[in-house]
Amino acid sequence: TGADGKVNGLKYKDRATGAEHQVALEGVFVQIGLVPNTEFLRGTVELSKFGEIVVDAKGHTNVPGVFAAGDCTTVPYKQIVIAAGDGAKAALSAFDHLIRTPVAAPAEAVAA
Repeated sequence: TGADGKVNGLKYKDRATGAEHQVALEGVFVQIGLVPNTEFLRGTVELSKFGEIVVDAKGHTNVPGVFAAGDCTTVPYKQIVIAAGDGAKAALSAFDHLIRTPVAAPAEAVAA
């Protein structure tokens, strides 16, 4: 902050390079949730270097039958309208996967 408690600049760290930068400015718009909460998925699905779940255009991950959507994915432009649309695509992809994947009969039913 500068004089009278007003903003006069911003210091930030580039996530890709680690370099620190200072920018002179007079106002700030705060954005929350930029870093995805996906640490619990490490070792299960492919994550980008930023911790985003890697998906294709239809929400498929690298694990068959596992789909993802929203700001936690590699889809650019983290906006609610984009996340909602991608959620619909991922849900339709999951539905398509379920109706096209044969299910083996339970062992008890085969024996009866």
